[in-house]
Amino acid sequence: MTGPDRREAPLGLGAILITGLVIRAAVIAATRGTSDLWLWEIFTNALQQYGLGAYAHVTRLNHPPLGALFVWGLSRIGPLGLTLRVSQALSDVVATVLIGKIARRLNLSHRFVAGLYFLSPVAILTSSFFCNTESTLVALLAAAVLMMVNRRYAFAGALLACACGIKIVPVLALPLFFLAAKEERLRFSAAFTVVASVIFLPVFAYAPLGFAQNVLGYRGSGEMWGLALPATVGGAAATVLGWMRLRAMCYYLGDVYIDITRYCVIAIVGLVTWIWWPGANKDRLPAALTLLFLGATVVAPRVTLGYFLWFLPFLPFTFKRTLTLSIHVVASLQLMADYTLFSLGTGPWFANLGRTNPWWLGRAVDVIGIPLWGLCIWSLTTGLIAMNQEYRRDRRYSELHPSHP
Repeated sequence: MTGPDRREAPLGLGAILITGLVIRAAVIAATRGTSDLWLWEIFTNALQQYGLGAYAHVTRLNHPPLGALFVWGLSRIGPLGLTLRVSQALSDVVATVLIGKIARRLNLSHRFVAGLYFLSPVAILTSSFFCNTESTLVALLAAAVLMMVNRRYAFAGALLACACGIKIVPVLALPLFFLAAKEERLRFSAAFTVVASVIFLPVFAYAPLGFAQNVLGYRGSGEMWGLALPATVGGAAATVLGWMRLRAMCYYLGDVYIDITRYCVIAIVGLVTWIWWPGANKDRLPAALTLLFLGATVVAPRVTLGYFLWFLPFLPFTFKRTLTLSIHVVASLQLMADYTLFSLGTGPWFANLGRTNPWWLGRAVDVIGIPLWGLCIWSLTTGLIAMNQEYRRDRRYSELHPSHP
């Protein structure tokens, strides 16, 4: 890289970060966030009173201990409406820098990868308006991937365990990380086990049943999704048309699907791992993670668009730019539409995500989600096919050129 190129890279990234931070600061200053702040107030008060025993007293405390204690610490500094959102904006900065480094390592345009994530309305609104810890999760996950790409397997295991301590969902990626570590699997596994034990064993000692029910048994929240989405929309349409038998059947099928969701998620993990396993390597890990989290999101019975942040930074490592940009655009439009609907009666500065009035609000949000759900299904399908074809091409090349690594 020449001298001007060396200067251009940090300057380009710096402009992206400054622009994104200004937008985030404006959103934080002009809004009060979402009703998730009410839940966090309940959680932090319970943690203050009961410590880790709070899981036995608050049934909705569905965050693992590291994430819960992190937000509790923020509540001691100042009002969560400010401290939580500022922390998530800073987490976005960390994640952006890290995925830029991953892109450089894998010979992708780091400015495109970093800029697309940091300036995406999904990332901006999730960190500066949503009032949750998705951005911190993504930063830790990106750090774990970078450590894996750089062959620092013990650090990768420790960081993945920390990500699981923020939100439990990264545990789904454990098989992919394990396979990517190859000859260093023991080192990766040992680091993950030690750090995970430090994070999770104390809470199992204080409130094992509450933690298992609240966190490990959590099925998602937000709008209807997965196969529950067409079932719910179909039931609503049948209600309007007066087709009561069809209505009962649709809602029954939706309830059955919600009951078997965990098996659908396990099936997705198994499918992605099975397809990726023969050609598993650390350089393809970001793409495998994208398909894993995309698949888990597709089959989840309920989602908030904050869940899309799990795989958002890794989209450029997985799909061509057209599909990557399409996902960003459709998800951004739906997120803005959802927050607009949930802010009815309060103004655009606050969104009550638990709002049920007027009566049509929930079904309107569900219907708006159909295009994005369909796009996710298409992306998952094409991504899995492309991954399988890539492995087959590599295997044929290896058979024809056995002297090449």
